[in-house]
Amino acid sequence: MKKSYCLAAILLGTTLMGTSLNETAALQKGESSSTALVQKLGSELKAVMQKDGPVEAVNFCSKNAISLTHEVSKAHGVKMKRVTLQQRNPLNRPTPEEIEVMNTWMSAMAKGEQPTAVLSKATAGFTYYKPLVINNDVCLKCHGTVDSATPLGQALKASYPADRATGYKMGDLRGMVVVDIPQE
Repeated sequence: MKKSYCLAAILLGTTLMGTSLNETAALQKGESSSTALVQKLGSELKAVMQKDGPVEAVNFCSKNAISLTHEVSKAHGVKMKRVTLQQRNPLNRPTPEEIEVMNTWMSAMAKGEQPTAVLSKATAGFTYYKPLVINNDVCLKCHGTVDSATPLGQALKASYPADRATGYKMGDLRGMVVVDIPQE
């Protein structure tokens, strides 16, 4: 047991030696902020899904996902957004840099590797990119194969007329959380 703690401490110390304190703090801030957002959206959506079903979950998302993102961003002192290559909401369109990161992750996934978070230096601080991978069957209710003739398909079309966020399978890259972290 002691050996594993020592090894973990050595590995952590070695990893941090090549990383500035600001980068280390930014990594921690990016991970904690993005995790808080994923947990907040997930728990709220799960509650609506269990209580009222997937059609109401679509309505909830269309009305609340962006405001919940802003709420969690403010609480963590960062600016966050969710982006994807296959947008349901046009406000979730990625920038060229975000597309490049997602393409890198998809290339790695095609080789059997898991995508990992990325931190990059930005003009006013850092930007943290957290991959969002479909890892829960409940995600596929609205993002998997959805028949447009069903009430769920009709709700998606009504809330998101240009929806491109279906057809995913378990393990697919859904998108990312982007966290802009101001310089401390």
